[in-house]
Amino acid sequence: MVESDDYDLKPQEPAPAARSAAPIETAAPAAAPPPPSVLTTTRQTQEASAEEVADIRQNKGMALLTYLGVLVVIPLVFGQHSKFVRHHLNQGLLLFVLEVVAWVGCKIIMLLGYPLLHFHAMVYLTSFIGGLIWLVFGLLSLLGLLHVAGGSFANLPMIGEYEVINLQGSED
Repeated sequence: MVESDDYDLKPQEPAPAARSAAPIETAAPAAAPPPPSVLTTTRQTQEASAEEVADIRQNKGMALLTYLGVLVVIPLVFGQHSKFVRHHLNQGLLLFVLEVVAWVGCKIIMLLGYPLLHFHAMVYLTSFIGGLIWLVFGLLSLLGLLHVAGGSFANLPMIGEYEVINLQGSED
């Protein structure tokens, strides 16, 4: 019978470093870099000048009006001097225009659908679809209001990248 060390079941002595009473210090694992959106937001916050911060503080009220339906007209007339208001005005105006188009579209579909479907079925169908559309618009408006309240230049999902008005307007 041949003896092999491969199957030795005796407990092994710990390595000399493990026997010492001093704790072993290990390097902490390197933290993963934050996602690019966090980096961008952090850099924008750090690089925000005192002038931009003052602009945001002075014009939050006007920017809040941009997401409140027809009240978007007030910042459209009086608030274009502020970069912060212009950014949110672009999104609020586009949101308002889309709401009007959706409302007109629902009315047209309802009127054209009367001869095709029973009256009550068409009312229920357009009410359900209209409710979903208004829910989306309401959530987008709420998100826009939260961005304004936080002093953020963040874009709204789905519509934020579109430009309706000239965002390079006159500066103070």
